[in-house]
Amino acid sequence: MSIYRLIYAKFSIWAMTLVSLFSFSTASVLEKKPQSLVIDTFTSSGNSKIPAGWRPSRDDTSMFSVRNEKQNFFTRIFTKGGCTSIGKLFRFSAREYPILTWKWRVNSLPEGAKEDKKNANDSGASVYIIFKGNFKLNNILKYVWSSTLPEGSVTDSPYNKNAKIIVLRSGSTDTGKWVTEKVNIRQDYKRLFGKEPPPVEGIAILSDADNTRSVAAADYDDLMVRMDTEE
Repeated sequence: MSIYRLIYAKFSIWAMTLVSLFSFSTASVLEKKPQSLVIDTFTSSGNSKIPAGWRPSRDDTSMFSVRNEKQNFFTRIFTKGGCTSIGKLFRFSAREYPILTWKWRVNSLPEGAKEDKKNANDSGASVYIIFKGNFKLNNILKYVWSSTLPEGSVTDSPYNKNAKIIVLRSGSTDTGKWVTEKVNIRQDYKRLFGKEPPPVEGIAILSDADNTRSVAAADYDDLMVRMDTEE
């Protein structure tokens, strides 16, 4: 099943009123913006199924859990032949906060998965950045830890022409280890869509194995965006 169809079907559920992060003072002077914004570290979720503030794309939430190792909380996804994403509404400007960082740990890669093929479109781990757009027309960047596609490769989603898949990791060399990722979503958007990015609407994470009918398992932690201090 297409994860993009799942994301779009439930994306309106994630909508909520957010308090403005910035405001003008009585002197009409814009307050200084923070250098970084925390999407989630999962600390506030405790030992729950779905992390606080996140919504599943399906009713089946058995594959999700918030775990604690040595006082560090993270979200775990484990599935045998399943496909359910969880997403969080998190609006920000990709021009102001282009740097996205997170940690992930893949424990099991779906056997024979290939993100560029419909009948094998599974990922050991993936992070979606969903940009503002009309319903079902949102442009999406999907960063993946692939079973087979080479690192650095980019492909269109076989399910959605508006989604670009970027392979950050490939194969089992680093499985079982926490790996920190850093990407520039503004640069990636401009490179792949040929224009400046619109505001970001939300983020989603997914480890799936429905097409390969195998097992996928991964942990996610410390999702943040920040300004590019190197510009």
